[in-house]
Amino acid sequence: QGYRAFEARFGLQTTGRKVWHQLHKFPRYGLGLHYSDLVKTRKDSVVGNPFGLFAFYNAPWLSYGRFSLVTDISVGLSYTSLVHDPVNNPENDVVASHINLYFGFNFRLYMQLSRRMQMNLGGGLTHHSNGRIHVPQKGVNSWGWSAGLNYMITKPVKTYYYRELPIFKPYEEIQIMAAVGTVETIPRGESEGVRYFDFSLTGDYALNFNPKMAMSLGLDVLYDGSLELAIKGIEAEDVSTYQKMYLGAHLGYHYSIHRVTLLFNLGTYFRQSSYDRGFWFGRAGGRIRLTEQVYAHLAIKTKNGIRSDWIEWGAAYYIKIR
Repeated sequence: QGYRAFEARFGLQTTGRKVWHQLHKFPRYGLGLHYSDLVKTRKDSVVGNPFGLFAFYNAPWLSYGRFSLVTDISVGLSYTSLVHDPVNNPENDVVASHINLYFGFNFRLYMQLSRRMQMNLGGGLTHHSNGRIHVPQKGVNSWGWSAGLNYMITKPVKTYYYRELPIFKPYEEIQIMAAVGTVETIPRGESEGVRYFDFSLTGDYALNFNPKMAMSLGLDVLYDGSLELAIKGIEAEDVSTYQKMYLGAHLGYHYSIHRVTLLFNLGTYFRQSSYDRGFWFGRAGGRIRLTEQVYAHLAIKTKNGIRSDWIEWGAAYYIKIR
């Protein structure tokens, strides 16, 4: 179905005073507000109209004359007043909490109209989800086209700072990550959900092959307490801890922006007692460097494709080996 969305942003243009500005071709970053009108007819109003606050990062890939092609990433929180309610709003099976994670990814073409003004055209995806903290939870994915105007409030940058970049030598790391989470599941025949504890432990070998990117290969130990309801032929109280665990392996891609690392994993299970989560999973999120070796970790672990399984809140420890 069709929908409308509006955004207002305030950001900063990097100038090259720091090395990472030049590495990423002088990106922009800042804060923004997002409003989505997901209502097409009165019947569709069960979903509500999310309002979000987010941080954005806007980086050019190609530039030619007045034109530039950029990728735009937005991450934040959104609020919607209409959520699932078994009595008052039973048709809503996509959003079960008022506060949700907000994510946006767009490709945009910018055209310089004057020294202070730019027009942009693009398209991409926005996503609202609580990561199965509350259910039912399918999440809201919206594809669309966009058009906008940028206005430079301060005096436009005339000259960017260029310097000789330091020589980069590829290096290898061992990365150990531990995270916890919580999910809600509604047992069959019940109207109220039950909350369970989840745990993720991963170990990765990572090759940093340039200043911005790395590839990794890792192993996963995953625990999902709600699996006690998913093993056929066994009562919930008789399901062991081992039966609630998955063992898996994954391939990963890391993209670093100064102190922030965006990460994406694609993995599969090689040991499980229940096939309720399918045979493959993903992980999408980020890490913030706190020290040279310690990172804060926040990601969504998915099940059987791109559907949320749980949100991982944790930390990672990096050991450079070569």
